[in-house]
Amino acid sequence: MNVYKKGSILIATLLLFVGVACNRNEDPHLAINGAHSLVLPPTDTLITLKIEGNVEWILTSTASWCTPQASSGYGSSEVQVAISANDEQGERTAALTISSSDAMLAQQVTLTQQRLTPDASTKYRLPVVFHVLYKSESNKKQNVIEGHLATLIEDVNKLYANCGVDLGLEFVMATHDPNGNLLEEPGVDRHKINEATINSSFFMGYGRDPKKYCAYMWDPNRYINIFTYAFEDKGILGISHFPYAIKPHAMEGLTELEYDADWSELPWPQCVSINNEYIYSHEAYYTITDVVNTLAHELGHFLGLRHAFSEDPETYDRNVCIDSDFCTDTPTYNKSAYDVFLQACMSSDGRIDDEEKELLLMREDCDTGEEFRSTNIMDYAYSEANRFTPQQAARIRYVLEHSPYIPGPKVRLPEQMPATKSTRTNTYKLVTFE
Repeated sequence: MNVYKKGSILIATLLLFVGVACNRNEDPHLAINGAHSLVLPPTDTLITLKIEGNVEWILTSTASWCTPQASSGYGSSEVQVAISANDEQGERTAALTISSSDAMLAQQVTLTQQRLTPDASTKYRLPVVFHVLYKSESNKKQNVIEGHLATLIEDVNKLYANCGVDLGLEFVMATHDPNGNLLEEPGVDRHKINEATINSSFFMGYGRDPKKYCAYMWDPNRYINIFTYAFEDKGILGISHFPYAIKPHAMEGLTELEYDADWSELPWPQCVSINNEYIYSHEAYYTITDVVNTLAHELGHFLGLRHAFSEDPETYDRNVCIDSDFCTDTPTYNKSAYDVFLQACMSSDGRIDDEEKELLLMREDCDTGEEFRSTNIMDYAYSEANRFTPQQAARIRYVLEHSPYIPGPKVRLPEQMPATKSTRTNTYKLVTFE
C-alpha cells in the first residue's frame, strides 16, 4: 500500500561544509562530506541538509518537486527540503546547489526519486493545462477571463467527488510548464491564432494534416491537455479522444498498442476540445449547454468511458439497442428515439416548461422496457448528469493505472517499455466522442 504521509529523512552523511571559521583570516572553503547523490522513495518526503560554514550561502533547486524551505543563510544551519510524491511515470532527478553569495564556491547534490507503482490506495492528482486559442484578444469568449477556467475545474472536481463512487482522482491546474517554469496563470497557456473558427474534427486528427495542432500540446504523460477555441460547428459543445491500452494489459473497448511509445509519436493532439462559445454557460444541470457538465462528460471519455446510451461502436448509429459502453450497470436506451421525443417537446422558441423537463429526464431501457431517470454523467441532453456507476469507476481506474498519455504513475511490464521505431511499431486508431 502506498501511504502518502510526510516523513523525515535526516541525511546524516550529507554535510555541506562551508569552512568553520577559527579566526577572521581563515579562507572560506566549500566541501561535501559524504554522499554526493541520494536515492529517495516515491512518497512525500522531508529531508534535512546540515550546512556548516563561515560565509553567506544560497541554496537552489532545479525542480519544482524539490523545494528548500530556506533559499539563503549565513554560517552553520539546517535546511529542510520538501520532496513531493512522484506522480510521474518514471524515476526523476533534481539537483540541489549550495554556493557562496559571491558565486566563487559551489557544491551540488543530485537527488533521484524512485518511480511509484500504483495500487488501489494510490490517489491521482492530474495536472490540467487549458490551451486558450484566440483570434481576438478582446473577445472574452475566445481569450477567456483569467481565473474562470480554474473555477470550471473546481466545479468538475466537486461533481466527480459526489458522483456516488470513489474515483480516486482530482484534477489540478498545472503550476509549471514543461520546462519547469512557474506559470503566471496556473493551468493556462494562451496563444493568438489567425483562424476565426476551427473545424473540431480536423483539430482532433480527422483532416489531411492530423498533426497540424500538435505543436500546442504539452507532454500528455504529464498534463491533461484541454483546448478551448471557436468551433466551426457551433452545435458541438465538446469532443475528446479515447485512451489506449498496452498489450498484454488489454481492456474491452480500448485500442491496444504494442508498447509504451514516446508522446512525440502521437499522430494527432491527444486532448479534449471545448467550444468557447459556451465557456460561460454554467447555470444549472437542466441547461443542455452547461460547460461544467460538458467538461465532466468529455473528461469521462478521455478516461475511458463511452456514452451511457446505445451506440454502434463502428458506425456510431444511435438507432440501436445494445449495451455499447462495456458497463452492465448503466441502463441503455435508444438515443435516436429519445431525440425525436425531445424535439416534439420543444416549442418553436426552444423553451421547455418545468413539467416537460421532468418528462425529459426519464428514459426507457430498450432492453428491459423499464423506465429510469437519467443521472449518468456520460448521458446528455436533459439529464441530472451527476453520477458514475461502480463499473464506470473501475474502467477509469484501469485507465489511470495502465493507459499511456494519461498523467500519473503506471503499472508497466519490461516488455511494455519503449523500444526503437526500427524494431517495433504502434498502430494508432483515431477514436473520439462528443
